[in-house]
Amino acid sequence: MFVQQVIQGLAIGSVYGLMALGYALMWQAWAVLDFARGEAAMIGAFSILVFHSFFKIPFVAAFPLAIATSAILGYVIQWLAYRPLIGGIPINRLIATLGMGILLRNLARVIYGADPYPFPTVFGDKPVSIGNVLVVPQNVWITAIGFALVVLLRLFLTRTYTGKAMRAAAQDRETAALMGIRVKQSMALTFVLATCLGAIAGLLVAPVYFVRADMGLSIGLRGFASAVLGGLDSVTGAMIGGLLLGVTENLAAGYISSGYQAAIAFSIMILILIFRPQGIMGRRL
Repeated sequence: MFVQQVIQGLAIGSVYGLMALGYALMWQAWAVLDFARGEAAMIGAFSILVFHSFFKIPFVAAFPLAIATSAILGYVIQWLAYRPLIGGIPINRLIATLGMGILLRNLARVIYGADPYPFPTVFGDKPVSIGNVLVVPQNVWITAIGFALVVLLRLFLTRTYTGKAMRAAAQDRETAALMGIRVKQSMALTFVLATCLGAIAGLLVAPVYFVRADMGLSIGLRGFASAVLGGLDSVTGAMIGGLLLGVTENLAAGYISSGYQAAIAFSIMILILIFRPQGIMGRRL
């Protein structure tokens, strides 16, 4: 039972980690806690629902279409609501993220209604017995995709010119601009990248949970907790925080009670804020 709980925890933790990566990127590039990150997952989930379930496009083709749609919407959102506030008062940027989250949730509720939509299983939900452990294929796929994306993101940020420019603009906008980096374009790309990561999290979790307008609230809050746990200034720490939170939640549900699942996980986050506010892998200020 312990191994099964850990495997399930790693799967959902990978989703939390992808959400945490979005928070970390937004904090580093925009210096804002973007509380509309959860709605990126909702956008991704509804995009794959429309292409795959409504338009009957095969999942292999619907997946990149959903990511592209999320990227376009992400660019439009940052251009309309975030870019005008660059250099403004931090509290205004924070309020803008809260307002955007509310707007996107209610817009989705108007378009799709308040009822949840079931999403067909694409990775396989029939358990496979490996020794005494039952492994669900979709959990393996979710974990593998999450880890692969973290590796690809780290390689992109450290090995490519665009990624290095994004990091430079995040560290010091003025100096980056003097070196010829287009800071606003770099920030826009960071926003789009964070949105795509959130959308992929929504795509991965869509077969596990129903797709609904307010699904971003829960997954977004846990993504934020994961980012705080791992460290907002660490890409690797964000994923580690997500994995730890996912495993902790599942172990708590399996050995104590599902009613205490969220309480135990967020209690750990509070303890981290008290004793190590920079997170597990964050830099001490």
